[in-house]
Amino acid sequence: RLARVSASWVPGETTLHGVDLVIEPGQRVAVVGPSGSGKSTLAAVLMGFLPYEGSATLSGIELRDTDGDDLRRHVGLLTQQAHIFDTTIADNVRIGDPHADDEAVAAVLAAAQLDDWVAALPAQAQTTVGSFGLTISGGERQRIALARMLLADRPLAILDEPTEHLDGPTADALTRTLSAALRDRTVLLITHR
Repeated sequence: RLARVSASWVPGETTLHGVDLVIEPGQRVAVVGPSGSGKSTLAAVLMGFLPYEGSATLSGIELRDTDGDDLRRHVGLLTQQAHIFDTTIADNVRIGDPHADDEAVAAVLAAAQLDDWVAALPAQAQTTVGSFGLTISGGERQRIALARMLLADRPLAILDEPTEHLDGPTADALTRTLSAALRDRTVLLITHR
């Protein structure tokens, strides 16, 4: 629940102005607007990355009064620039839950619709993806990041322009995957489309 929330990346230049927003558990809400309108600033506030004025609560608890790490145990973020590490697919996914076993990793890879792709790789989920995931496509990077978020099992998922740098067919396919994979979660989709 946001009430009159304002925030800025640069002092004196307010990007987000007096936003009121209520998202009920299980709801899917889209925030749509042009670039520079404060959509990503909103995501930063909700993730605890940016100070704000007004009130922003999660389950009745004011975000500014919450430890950032504790807050991020309840809120997951998938951005247009999903960070992939120079390690294996499984290890990239396991960042969502370092204690997850291979079955759990395989389950979220399947939910992210990567199971057939992974099965076709010579080392399957033990395949190394290279620095920043440069050896894989943008759609595959986003789906690995989605699998990571699913493994983390956060009740609120924030999707900040997750299809922005993808071609049309890949973006449409990822959108369908996101819709199916996040069907039981509260979702805030940030987009300019």
